[in-house]
Amino acid sequence: MNDSDRQLSILYVDDQIIVVNKPSGLRTIPDGYDRSLPCLKDMLSSKLGRVWTVHRLDKETSGAIIFARNAIAHRALNQQFQAHLVKKEYATIVLGDPEWDEIEIASPLLKNGDRSHRTIPDEINGKPALTRAKVVQRFIQYTYLTVQIQSGITHQIRAHLSSLGYPIGGDKLYGFKGTNSKNTTVNHNLTEHFYLHAHMLDFKHPVSHENCHIEALLPTYFIQLIKTL
Repeated sequence: MNDSDRQLSILYVDDQIIVVNKPSGLRTIPDGYDRSLPCLKDMLSSKLGRVWTVHRLDKETSGAIIFARNAIAHRALNQQFQAHLVKKEYATIVLGDPEWDEIEIASPLLKNGDRSHRTIPDEINGKPALTRAKVVQRFIQYTYLTVQIQSGITHQIRAHLSSLGYPIGGDKLYGFKGTNSKNTTVNHNLTEHFYLHAHMLDFKHPVSHENCHIEALLPTYFIQLIKTL
């Protein structure tokens, strides 16, 4: 059993769906260039039989993610996501101290918008995107936020927060450089891990139509950083 197998945590499972607490560093689906690289979908299929991808989390992002176990459940869940009926909430630690306690970021976003293949704000060519962020706790030079998104554009949270000058801890692609505004070295943990975690999902069960509320506990390194800060 490899490290990813040991870390795999199933939060809920029945005949229709599986909800997993995905570890950071594991792909949701097979890599487009190297099919042999490990991914969550293949791991689940090998353990529980075929699964259908409903939504995705970035490789670096940890937390709750849903897979369907048959085509009917897959179609019903897709309809919920397309209608923005699924409530997704993330926890993150960002560099900086926002002037706001809550904010809505509505800048349209364009995937692969620059040479680094980043998602960038683009009022002309971008797709509509809405991100809501709320301050949970302020530290010296860092802030703990919860974030909700309605749309599901690749790297949406990373791109929106970075565009405001608050890159996510450990996210070097979107501007986290390992130094703060006073040009001193940041907490070592902030350069070793990526601090974006999908900690809550609310949706309707695709068959029973009951309300489902799933929470994924924060990773140990996330909790330890909060205590350190």
